[in-house]
Amino acid sequence: MISLPVIIIGVNPFALEVADVFQKNKVVIYGFLDDDVKKKDTFIGEIPVLGTTEDEQFWNLIGKNCNVFVALENPVERKKMIENIIDDRKTKPTNAIHPNAQVADINSLSYGIFLGNSAIIQPATKIGDHCIIGAGAIIETGASIEDYAQIGSGTVIGKEAKVENNAFIGINSTVVGSIKIGKSASVGAGSVVIENIPNSKRAFGNPAKIV
Repeated sequence: MISLPVIIIGVNPFALEVADVFQKNKVVIYGFLDDDVKKKDTFIGEIPVLGTTEDEQFWNLIGKNCNVFVALENPVERKKMIENIIDDRKTKPTNAIHPNAQVADINSLSYGIFLGNSAIIQPATKIGDHCIIGAGAIIETGASIEDYAQIGSGTVIGKEAKVENNAFIGINSTVVGSIKIGKSASVGAGSVVIENIPNSKRAFGNPAKIV
């Protein structure tokens, strides 16, 4: 089965990682869309910046002739754009899974997920829609990562841990087994989380403390 070409929304370092994943998977990248009009008609490598999301000739290809991945770095803007695509184009973004990522059970995955180089998804896990899981991250057996959560590179999410909607875990962190990271909570880089983090709270350190 031949995959549809993909449009990537956003031009930034994360979008370049996404493009690299699609290229390694031999998926044709139709081009980038970015709402900075100054970027229109430029090239990222050999890939064109086609225009903005207001350009209907490209926007209307999404869900019909092209898949899409939203690579905006601001999580609020990214979520808003994804919701707009689902509402207007009646489609969900595709997954960008690095060929070196290890997924024990593909049924663990939903839609619009990014899995970086050498990420490991162990059995009996659940990865919600539109999650970002960085290079080398490990999601251990039975862990649950809910919609729009972001897991930094090199982070370990322990067995049966739960990372709720919109939560952010910085790079090289450890969340021990059975811990819950609440909705929209954030954990600073390099932290070791041994206690639950409530909704919308920020934590940092080893052991992590709410700040």
